[in-house]
Amino acid sequence: MNPAIPEIEIDRSSGFCSGVERAIKIAEDKLLQEEPIYCLGNLVHNEEELERLSSLGMRFIRHDEINGEMKTVFIRAHGEPPETYSILRNNNASVIDATCPVVLRLQHKVKESSRQFRETGSGLVIIYGKPGHPEITGLLGQTEGNAILISKLEETGSIDYNQPLHLYAQTTAGEEEYASLCRRISENSLQLTGRNDLVTVHNTICRQMSQRAPRMRAFAQKHDVIIFVTGSESSNGRYLSGVAREVNPETHVVGSPSDVENWFAGARSIGITGATSTPLWLMDEVAGRIKAIVENNL
Repeated sequence: MNPAIPEIEIDRSSGFCSGVERAIKIAEDKLLQEEPIYCLGNLVHNEEELERLSSLGMRFIRHDEINGEMKTVFIRAHGEPPETYSILRNNNASVIDATCPVVLRLQHKVKESSRQFRETGSGLVIIYGKPGHPEITGLLGQTEGNAILISKLEETGSIDYNQPLHLYAQTTAGEEEYASLCRRISENSLQLTGRNDLVTVHNTICRQMSQRAPRMRAFAQKHDVIIFVTGSESSNGRYLSGVAREVNPETHVVGSPSDVENWFAGARSIGITGATSTPLWLMDEVAGRIKAIVENNL
């Protein structure tokens, strides 16, 4: 290799998580059989991939747009609350359910905790995650008025600690942030009640997700410049790009090849990585754009 040309490496362990990859595969297979298929919300938080799926015949709709003319409705990996299934049944829609198995197991656990607390008459389900995120909407929908959403440490002061507490996390939540939250709640419970048996912590962060941050740090440290590819609406993209930037200030976030600028003067190695909603084909295209820029610099 010409020593003036930097090495370009794509992080093949990044990109779609298994749940998203599974949902995309289900969608592609069904779109070969029929179209249009109506997807409740954006299947992934990546504009380029949504455009590709649209070209195959997928239509993206809001929940308030469901009607009886929609023959087939697709439920994405984030999952849905029970109310959504009732609405679809009432509209005689055929449902393609691509809820991630990890999310589905979490829904069942949250539902069981809520049921137990309702039967005993005491207890609170606490879910840590991002307000408004579709997975959170699906999780809260499993409960019976005895659950709250916590998104930051400062909100732990409003919890009623005089009852059993079951803690759960959104599957894509940050592991360190969730651990800090659990410690704070456990300490508060012990201090306020004198008991250490009221808080039950459930480790519900997807194992693939928990491994992404340390892998991202290691990958970002290897290269002079990091190009992080993500959609503008991806909370996972914001989190992981922040992780990369902590160890490598030369981290640049792009949504498509056209966003790439000439950030590579003096760089000997360039790393390309992405969020759990970023397709590898898009990272390959970004690599092509980078290669053209660095060759033009020679």
